[in-house]
Amino acid sequence: MKRLISHVEEGGILESHKDVPEAVRDELYREEEQKLVRNKRKGGQAVGTGAPYPPININVVSSRPTAHEIDLSAPRAPGELQVLSPLDIPGPRDLAVDEYGEWQMSKVDNEVLKHAFREVCDVMLENGLDLEQVYKDQDPKFFIEKGVKIGIARRFVEDIGKWVKNVKKAVSVCETL
Repeated sequence: MKRLISHVEEGGILESHKDVPEAVRDELYREEEQKLVRNKRKGGQAVGTGAPYPPININVVSSRPTAHEIDLSAPRAPGELQVLSPLDIPGPRDLAVDEYGEWQMSKVDNEVLKHAFREVCDVMLENGLDLEQVYKDQDPKFFIEKGVKIGIARRFVEDIGKWVKNVKKAVSVCETL
């Protein structure tokens, strides 16, 4: 399970069963087979024969953008109207800021850049901001005016939607397994 979550956190996409890495899929099958063997030895019922586990339904939803989503990769002209869908980030908002900052830091190797991402998190929390507010504003200038490097500010603001999508996929996968 941890390998599957790591796969998603590293940018892997899980839109269908085919997207699960082969090694992870094999490991899950082996674990399930071992559970069945252990359960049979104990005299319990095997999965699918009756009782111990309810059936699991896995629904795959397309990740194609809808009219309510935007392309976060392209710079926007000033005054351009944007319609953003709510993020609905699971968990406490301040912890989400820290986790997002950790994710951003995991994407760079340079300690100066890691520190710069930590600064953005500090600025957010000092100003009572959460990820959804920053995502809706789409304004890296706020952070730049607070002394954050331009590229770090832009990356931090632009990647929020991508991170939330990966977190929700990881949570969904964990809940179904």
